[in-house]
Amino acid sequence: MDLPRKTIGKLLRPDWSVLQIVAGFGSGLILGIIGLRFSFLIVLWILAVAILVYAVLKRPELGLLCILIATSSILFEEQLPLISIGSLSFHIPDILLISLLSLIVLRRLANSGFRIVRTPLDTPLLIFYGVTLVSTLIALSQSSVDIVDARRAFRILSYYLTFFLVTNLIRERRQLNLLVNSFFLLATVVAAGMVAQYFLGRSVILLPGRVESLATKYGDVTRILPPGWSTILVSFVAILCILVLVKNKPRKFLMFLQCGLLGIAILFTFLRSYWIALIIVFFLLGYILKGYHKKKLIGWSLVAAFSIAIILLVVSSDSDSGASRLVDASIDRLSTLGKRGTFMGEDSSLKWRIIENKYAFSSIASSPLIGLGMGFTYRPWDPRLDPPSIRGFVYDLRKHIHNGHLWILLQSGLLGYLSLMWLSLAFLIRGFKYWRIIADDRMRGVVLGFTLVYMVVLIAAVANSTFMQWRWTPIIGIMMGINEIILMKVDKKTQPHNKPNRF
Repeated sequence: MDLPRKTIGKLLRPDWSVLQIVAGFGSGLILGIIGLRFSFLIVLWILAVAILVYAVLKRPELGLLCILIATSSILFEEQLPLISIGSLSFHIPDILLISLLSLIVLRRLANSGFRIVRTPLDTPLLIFYGVTLVSTLIALSQSSVDIVDARRAFRILSYYLTFFLVTNLIRERRQLNLLVNSFFLLATVVAAGMVAQYFLGRSVILLPGRVESLATKYGDVTRILPPGWSTILVSFVAILCILVLVKNKPRKFLMFLQCGLLGIAILFTFLRSYWIALIIVFFLLGYILKGYHKKKLIGWSLVAAFSIAIILLVVSSDSDSGASRLVDASIDRLSTLGKRGTFMGEDSSLKWRIIENKYAFSSIASSPLIGLGMGFTYRPWDPRLDPPSIRGFVYDLRKHIHNGHLWILLQSGLLGYLSLMWLSLAFLIRGFKYWRIIADDRMRGVVLGFTLVYMVVLIAAVANSTFMQWRWTPIIGIMMGINEIILMKVDKKTQPHNKPNRF
């Protein structure tokens, strides 16, 4: 009796190889039919999207990496293809963000063992997001903001939610390693492109976007600002911390060269506010490091200073060379921050910001609690800020302010700004408090590096609209998320501080 049952069981058991052949044949047939009715390009797009969706479902960190490539590499928002659904349009990273958020919900519904991860940063982030959204809905109901401008700003704001993608979908060490390594690799590729672009000049454009001439008393120098300079800044500080904290790591000299490449790329941006913030954070790093690690930082600093001195000696031998003009222009631009006249209206860049700030304070006073909503117009036309040559420009500068802190106060009011500062302080306090008790030296460097670089962001936001920039919001969410999943492994109640955590 047992033999017939086994035979019947074998007959009823599905033959997976046959099913795979049928599925492949069916997919090919469907694509063939689509190809007859639509263009070959559409078929390729369908295949690419299908492969991407499958890869993201299997490895969500790849979806996060694709979001970074689309928002914070060498691509600008205007270069990304739009997918229109009725009156709404979505970029590819928008679809990835929505898909990954949906994946969290689906996993929670389908798998009873899947738990939503909670962190101390959840509440302030959700309050900040919610207050800003409510403020914008109120402004839309009063017709005080344009719906298109509000929708674009809402897209940028929503990338803060990458934080929840990291904390809920990155649950294995291999996922974390892939995400961090890919982040650093992306920054290195962008930095290499910036260096190549600088030496080629403006005659050959390798990188799209802001490759412009910066007039100095030493002549014109090329200023390069691709979206990916944000990944370069973050990676530079993190790799520096890893260099100092990791013991006996193979290929450490290659990491030193990588750090140098990223530092040179930061030089090409000519962003004085970030330069001065980096200097402040570097001294802070020297203060918080102790013993062996402080000596190591001093050692690497001396190596870097010696290397820079040699380069300066070589460069200074030809005062007319592009490299010599770069060094002279960089020193001159940084030195302006030590001149009293710079902050008294003699510097045109800071002069614009002072005028903007005066208008901003007046607008903030009109709606201090909840703000003007996303897509706000906070000032009238002003010939000092809006010369006739840029009237009718695609981006209305009356909706833009360089001071990121004032931007949030204008957009989200005091409630939104305080919740963002709550989020920021919670992130910084947790990073500075617990980085020492992480056993893995590399992950300890990542946590300390991301914590320090967020301080750079906070300081530089006085002169940059960082908190609502396409290139920064996904990175801020991912940075905070990575730190949290590393710190999650620290059981602060049961683990004494002299026993490090192992991720």
